Amino acid sequence: MKKQQLFTRLGPEAVERIVRRFNDGDMTAGDATVSLGISRAQLYNLRTRWLAAGKSASFLGRSGGDHAGEWPKECVDYLATLIQASKDDGPNFELYADELARKFGFMRDRSSVRRYCERRLTPLLRSVFPVERKKAGDVYRRWERECYGELYQHDSTPRHIWGEPSEMQSIMLSLDDATRQVVAYRVCGRETLLEHFAMLERSFLRYGIPEALYTDGFTMFGKEGEDLCSQFGRMCRAFGIRHMVAPTPQAKGKIERAMRTFQHRLVVVLAAAGVDSPARADEVAGEHIAFWNATHANEETGEIPDERARRLVEAGKSRMRPVANEKVLRLFMSQHYPRRVELGCRVEFMGQRWRIAHTLKKTVWIALRPESRGFYVLEERPDPTNPVIPRILLAHRF
Repeated sequence: MKKQQLFTRLGPEAVERIVRRFNDGDMTAGDATVSLGISRAQLYNLRTRWLAAGKSASFLGRSGGDHAGEWPKECVDYLATLIQASKDDGPNFELYADELARKFGFMRDRSSVRRYCERRLTPLLRSVFPVERKKAGDVYRRWERECYGELYQHDSTPRHIWGEPSEMQSIMLSLDDATRQVVAYRVCGRETLLEHFAMLERSFLRYGIPEALYTDGFTMFGKEGEDLCSQFGRMCRAFGIRHMVAPTPQAKGKIERAMRTFQHRLVVVLAAAGVDSPARADEVAGEHIAFWNATHANEETGEIPDERARRLVEAGKSRMRPVANEKVLRLFMSQHYPRRVELGCRVEFMGQRWRIAHTLKKTVWIALRPESRGFYVLEERPDPTNPVIPRILLAHRF
């Protein structure tokens, strides 16, 4: 049970009598501390305040509690919205503090937000969270890379965010191993290879191309060392990225822990924002992740991810490579499909027949862009060992 404040337990007059007896030598310090239920340091502090107040009972007031003013109404309303959106994931007071700081510039630490909720929003907490969940306590320390961009850990998870209760969306993240910076993210309706390409393309253009990608063993990623056997592997081969496959989820523990953190955070934030589309979800998730990267010190490194990244770059410990040719990047961040050339130089794709430029090839390749923004018809399949753009027979944008 939480200990009550001194004036609530005893009253100012009773406290004043004990302090007076202690000051006059009628009571020892040990007896006074037991009577008041405080420490010796607090006892001497009380006597100092009592003497400064002219040896009267008026010196005693609240030692803590409700000294601060009322919280802004918009902050309290949004806090209630966040609590209601957290129903399936349990209360996350650190998240609530972050969101109040990000949206309103209202700075409170995690413990202050928790105390405020328990004091002012108790009925809401009890209605949303009948039983408080316990935090998992297993934390494992693992090796880490020395340089920024030396290794990206990559993962995804299905979660219900919008639509019917049975519908599931996907959250995808990439984490830099050395800095713990979230370098790529995406919230989409369904996880596909094109969605992974869309996420990584945006990250490569912003941060640069890393040396290695560490993924799980999903079929869409292919097998380690067989770069030319899958489209993901061909993309990695084209940009000189080493593709590594984790043998177990525990082997890529950093991204697993980050995903465990962000899947609970993002579901709450997106629900509170009323998100109902991938585009809006990406926007809101991006704001939250940028705030995290810029403000949260990692428990293992002890540094804020953005600051650690800047420090490594300044120290010459960066393995990021700039994108040399954006057109080649878009080419290999597309999904490739073979198509037979019909009479009249036409190809069938997406239920339609498309007229293409004249070619002697019997088979051409469709390069479908992420988010179905368009596609190209290429005379030859892009070669990752020689990343140049083949002849384009048709370029179509939706």
